[in-house]
Amino acid sequence: DSTLQEIANELGQGATFQPTEVGVYFGEPGETIPDPYFDGEGPARAGCTHCGGCMVGCRYNAKNTLVKNYLYFAEKWGTEVRAEAHVTNIRPLRDQLDGARYEVVYRRSTALLDQHPRRVRARNVIVAAGALGTLKLLFHCRDVSRSLPGISQNLGNMVRTNSEALLGVTARKNDIDYSEGVAITSIFQADAVTHIEPVRYPDGSSFIKTIAAPMIASGRSIPGRALRILANALRRPMDFVRTFFFPGWARRSTILLVMQTEDTLLQLRPGRHLFTGFRRGLLARHDPEHTVQAHIEIGHQITRDFANRTNGVPQAPIHESLLNMPTTAHIMGGCPFGHSAADGVLDLNCEVFNYPGLYVVDGSIMPANPGINPSLTITALAEYAMSQVPSKTDT
Repeated sequence: DSTLQEIANELGQGATFQPTEVGVYFGEPGETIPDPYFDGEGPARAGCTHCGGCMVGCRYNAKNTLVKNYLYFAEKWGTEVRAEAHVTNIRPLRDQLDGARYEVVYRRSTALLDQHPRRVRARNVIVAAGALGTLKLLFHCRDVSRSLPGISQNLGNMVRTNSEALLGVTARKNDIDYSEGVAITSIFQADAVTHIEPVRYPDGSSFIKTIAAPMIASGRSIPGRALRILANALRRPMDFVRTFFFPGWARRSTILLVMQTEDTLLQLRPGRHLFTGFRRGLLARHDPEHTVQAHIEIGHQITRDFANRTNGVPQAPIHESLLNMPTTAHIMGGCPFGHSAADGVLDLNCEVFNYPGLYVVDGSIMPANPGINPSLTITALAEYAMSQVPSKTDT
């Protein structure tokens, strides 16, 4: 944090440097207490032990998750949660005596020998499978099972990546330990459209280094980029060995998450490709007028500066360095709002055009790149969407 603050100060952005607001309970480390957030009505929490494991799953009951807030109270107030269920279809119903408008078909996702379909009927259905899961399900319902053929042709348009890059620096010295603390501790605004955060992983999470490569400057051809990576390894062989073969990569590394508000867009469509194992999956196409860039120069500049100040080795994902393919931790969009099905998938109530009572409420409804972590924005949109659903007394 102190190194990043120094960089922010030298860029004239010191006033924007601040601690991040995180969903973690900072009580006495490891001590469990009754619910401190919901007037004692929520679950017990334990104080953060600063293990650095937020990104891979908190093992100490300190990090906030849906099962500790929304899902906890939903179950407490009578909702039945059917976990380990893979939804395969949503089918409209007509003129049902119980008022049901949809049948949701699902199967057990963890039962290899019990794959027979199960069904649930409901008047309202809320799809909230994350941007990729929601798009896969809705494409299947529109194009494969044809149970929802009236879904707009705009499905899969205006997909966003938060215009991100995930760069990193690994310390050359083996006795360095960056793993203690919460996963994301600070943020600053590097320029008018860019925010940068340092991210840590806990010791023992070094498998992620298998997708790391030397950070190189932008280049067009794959052979040219491959030669640059090879030349980098030959010029600095000890850096290459320390980074990719010495133990403790996660402990010695800091990820720099670069996020921008630039209006970059993708289209996602079903198809088959080498990267999907030639199975049917979602394939991305760039919007020619709003292309997602793999190389973000301000991110590379700050990563090199951070590496110089900490005696570290700058890195980038292999698909960025070799293939010029961008990376994101926050895939969003794909179910755009519109005035009708001609220009959007959803109305302003997050209801799918042509299908009353079918709602989408997750990251796929994000209408722009926020340039920061989007979870609270998605939560606010979800709260808004639920306020638009008529109560049972109204229906």
